[in-house]
Amino acid sequence: MNRREALKVAGALALVSAVSAEAKMLEKDMNRMEMKPKDPKNMSKGELKHTPQITIKEKDAKGYTRVEITTGQGGIIHPSTQDHWIDFISLHADDTLVGKNTLEPEISRGATSFYVKLDNVKTLKATSGCNLHGIWSSTLTV
Repeated sequence: MNRREALKVAGALALVSAVSAEAKMLEKDMNRMEMKPKDPKNMSKGELKHTPQITIKEKDAKGYTRVEITTGQGGIIHPSTQDHWIDFISLHADDTLVGKNTLEPEISRGATSFYVKLDNVKTLKATSGCNLHGIWSSTLTV
């Protein structure tokens, strides 16, 4: 390898290292604690804002049912600002991961939907992650 090629490789390695370090810093700054409401029957506004709401919608001709997940309940919707947002939402049908969407601040809101075959499914569990206030879940019996 000549000097020019060596410099290109070194530059590429430095770039990959910098991007990796930045991603680790961002992840480190995120709250990844699992959170639960103190009293699920009487949630505070902050708890309502972070708890995913699962809504079962229509079934299509192929047998897939649309399942909507919105982070926030009781008319309280989670914000999406540069400093405070929902960074992911996932859905499990019983113990099987249906899907997980990654969300970006400001440009996306804490909501998503999946099309799921619900035959023989007993429970749906939605999980959403707030960068500041941790990971919140809710379960719906089908």
